[in-house]
Amino acid sequence: MNNRRFVEIITESASNYPDITFSNKGAVYTCVNPFSYHIVRKMPKVYHQMDGLYVDGMLMCKIINLMWGRKIPRRSFDMSGMAVDLFERLNNNDETIYFVGAKQEALESTIQQFRQGYPQMKIAGYRNGYFTTKEERNREIADIVNKNPDFVIVGMGSPLQEQFCIDLKNAGYKGIAFTCGGFLHQTAKRLNYYPDWVNRYNLRAFYRLFHEKGLWGRLYNVLIQFPILFIVDTFLTKVKNSSCNL
Repeated sequence: MNNRRFVEIITESASNYPDITFSNKGAVYTCVNPFSYHIVRKMPKVYHQMDGLYVDGMLMCKIINLMWGRKIPRRSFDMSGMAVDLFERLNNNDETIYFVGAKQEALESTIQQFRQGYPQMKIAGYRNGYFTTKEERNREIADIVNKNPDFVIVGMGSPLQEQFCIDLKNAGYKGIAFTCGGFLHQTAKRLNYYPDWVNRYNLRAFYRLFHEKGLWGRLYNVLIQFPILFIVDTFLTKVKNSSCNL
């Protein structure tokens, strides 16, 4: 994987936030974290179709800084990141937003949390992220294109959520779409999933491990696989670039 290009995209995305990110229509964005990095490597064509990449994870921010000398801010689409900025914007203007993701019951609870926290935010619609057939998925995409909300938030897990955003854009959607991972199910019980002390000390990953089932298996990807893969990719990229410059 060409880490130089990967880091350049991340750097450019960070510099465009929030003015360009929230204003340039017809764009789709996603966040990459230490767990999803191995998915990015396996499916580069999917992620290269995204208009911007943001880093969700302090470990990735630190390693990028160490290997490339780039100070990249952590940005994820949740209430400790981009969601707050976007929701406050929508709570004070006429733009609309649409949500896709999570199970229906959890999503409905989450929508209630959003309406209580941001009563003036105009929600154009929402539906769960589970599709029984390809036709059902295509109908949902067509419905969103027809409604044309200003923003669409998609939480299906990687790489399904990225592909949904790409297909949405290719189908003619003219707004701005973000992926959000597990944000829509995390917010079902309370608007701010992470306590203040967790955000203050950047312990979000460990907090999720103890509060969400099935995440312990990710420790290998996050703490061992990601650093090794990223360092190897960086080394190979720099060697290749040095050879090309000879």
